[in-house]
Amino acid sequence: MDITNAMGERVPTKYGNLLVTTFLGKGKSGYSYLAQQGDDKYVIKFMHYEPCAYYSFGDTNKVDLEVSAFNELQRVGVKIPRLLEANSELNFLLKEYVHGDLVTDLIANNILPDHCIAQVFNMAKVLEASGLNIDYFPDNFVVMGDVLYYVDYEVNKYDAAWNLSNWGLYYWANTSGMKAYKETKNVLHINQSLDSGVPIKEPFEVKVRAWCTSYQ
Repeated sequence: MDITNAMGERVPTKYGNLLVTTFLGKGKSGYSYLAQQGDDKYVIKFMHYEPCAYYSFGDTNKVDLEVSAFNELQRVGVKIPRLLEANSELNFLLKEYVHGDLVTDLIANNILPDHCIAQVFNMAKVLEASGLNIDYFPDNFVVMGDVLYYVDYEVNKYDAAWNLSNWGLYYWANTSGMKAYKETKNVLHINQSLDSGVPIKEPFEVKVRAWCTSYQ
């Protein structure tokens, strides 16, 4: 199966042969899709091994890495979708589908509610106290009702350079850049260079400092 274009494929899982229906997005570790069995919806993530200029996963199988990350996030109490199946043989994860609004869309449409900012700061406090970072890029968060979920499982050892206030918030503050990135997939609307993984900062420092003063 071509994981870069899996729409229409059937995938055997513990929940039946799921039909892959909608492409949700590509991250550093995998391609995520919406999959269905009748009225039941799931997220299926097929792992890829494409290189990333600014991040290394090491030699460990990515399915095993994400299972370990899920357990760590669950332990510290971060709101995440349930892990339903981890299949190392077929190289996928099956996750609970969190039905809600993608934070990237809320940013791009300039309708991000304050309670999302408050909740991501609360997540960051819990994680930092445990010596951990997550990937604070907005594509990894969904709001269902009034609750913010981290829908990726990536977790890393804490590093101030990649924490919420020094890294992630600059994406949350960049409304016009996120809108252009969503439309074009050109990372230069949000990053300082093509391969750095470092956000554009200078125009957004006042907004980020204000959020930090209010919620940190």
